[in-house]
Amino acid sequence: MTRWRAVLGAALTAVLLGTSLTAPASAGPGKQPPAQRLKWGDCAGSHVPELRCARVKVPLDHRKPQGRKIEVMISRLPATDQAKRRGVLLSARGGPGQHGGLYLPLDYADNMAPEARARYDLIGFDVRFLEQSTPITCGYPSEEPEGFWNRGAQSRAEFELHVVEARQYARDCQKHAGWALPHATLENIARDMDVIRTALGEKRISFLGADALGTVGAIYATLFPQRTDRFVLDNPLDPSKLWQQSRIERISLMEKGFDDFSAWIAARDDEFGLGTTAAQVERTVSDMWKDAPFHAGGREWTGDELVYYTILGVFFDAFAWPMAANLSAIRRGDEPPAPWPLYPGVRPGVSGVPVDNHTAVSTAYMCAESPWQTKTESYWRDLQKYTPLYPNFGVAAANVFPCAFWSYRKDNRVTVGGRHTPPALVLGATGNSIVPLSNARAVATALRGSRLVVENAHGHELYPFFGSACVQDRANRYLATGELPRADVRCPAPTQTG
Repeated sequence: MTRWRAVLGAALTAVLLGTSLTAPASAGPGKQPPAQRLKWGDCAGSHVPELRCARVKVPLDHRKPQGRKIEVMISRLPATDQAKRRGVLLSARGGPGQHGGLYLPLDYADNMAPEARARYDLIGFDVRFLEQSTPITCGYPSEEPEGFWNRGAQSRAEFELHVVEARQYARDCQKHAGWALPHATLENIARDMDVIRTALGEKRISFLGADALGTVGAIYATLFPQRTDRFVLDNPLDPSKLWQQSRIERISLMEKGFDDFSAWIAARDDEFGLGTTAAQVERTVSDMWKDAPFHAGGREWTGDELVYYTILGVFFDAFAWPMAANLSAIRRGDEPPAPWPLYPGVRPGVSGVPVDNHTAVSTAYMCAESPWQTKTESYWRDLQKYTPLYPNFGVAAANVFPCAFWSYRKDNRVTVGGRHTPPALVLGATGNSIVPLSNARAVATALRGSRLVVENAHGHELYPFFGSACVQDRANRYLATGELPRADVRCPAPTQTG
């Protein structure tokens, strides 16, 4: 389990969670950024001497390149064969918000095929405002579970309390980070990537990103087609649906995933004792959420924490056994056999990151990308509509959110694609409970000539972590040789353990 803690990251973006602007096929606002002389040094929190870090200065507002600058922290792990080196492969965590991407090169290096690993310097970075990249705060003393502000209203009175809480959170974010909030957009991450490219002295970049960072890759390819090399976009979000629409769209996926997870547990009742049918397991687990706290393993477990463990099992086939075993143990009052970090944090040795940074960042990006509904009564109607249909996850996904009260309201979504946009390798999964497969299809269609590799499984961050050999082989071959499949590919599910 320790191996996977570092790689899960933003795969959980959508757990707890118009009109598009047409993106130009050129660099857009601002001129070519001036060259920077990077000062490479040790990476805080890392004991791998080959991994080096540096700060890149980027405009806070790319439309005003001579204005205020912020710093984005990047890391570099050299290609294993400099004679075969093709260039740089950038990567960052999805979300964005739960975890930084600075140490991703270490995770990728352990999982990529040698022939792909040999070709690239692996470049990680924390997206703007996260962890070591000019971090922001909303002034709160702790993180929310997994770095997402979520509330599940069961009554009108509870809903009204959440309205007050959401409004106050938005006010506090404006007070503490108002200077940054308008600039927390996926387009700005893409533009930061191009400044990083220039600072590294590269004519083009390759890229690997999942979830919202997969969308960032599609935006970069649209804005900077001549500077795009080999891009792997893993379960990217459809940018036209960010964020309120996608939050609602995922409720049915999560419920279906819970059905499947519960059926898997029921087939192993002798081991877990949570029920002999999927319906029994769902009642048992959902009752645990409501009956919390549970005392187990020397601590109290809240309902939100139990929901999070459930969601891990719902989202990833690879986590079905560990999370079912954890829930079973907690229900009995025993120590969970596969403990998992419940709250985001920074690595030991990293300083200067506000204690609520991850929650502040995830909220800022969700609110700045596009306007949300401002009439609170509309959220109450959504709760009444979706809770009966989706009783387990509708109460949180449909409920009021701080974005309803955000001070900055503008549609910053980018329409991806165009005549000159290069193709990419796009990955998806039929049973993905976070991102509908239709999102990956939409991105693959928009980037002409792209190929879609679909796995018949629950899964996210398929490459290079959770995908089957079929997925890994296609991605490794593409990164190593540039060869895209001749047609879209359907892959079988990976073998599930436990």
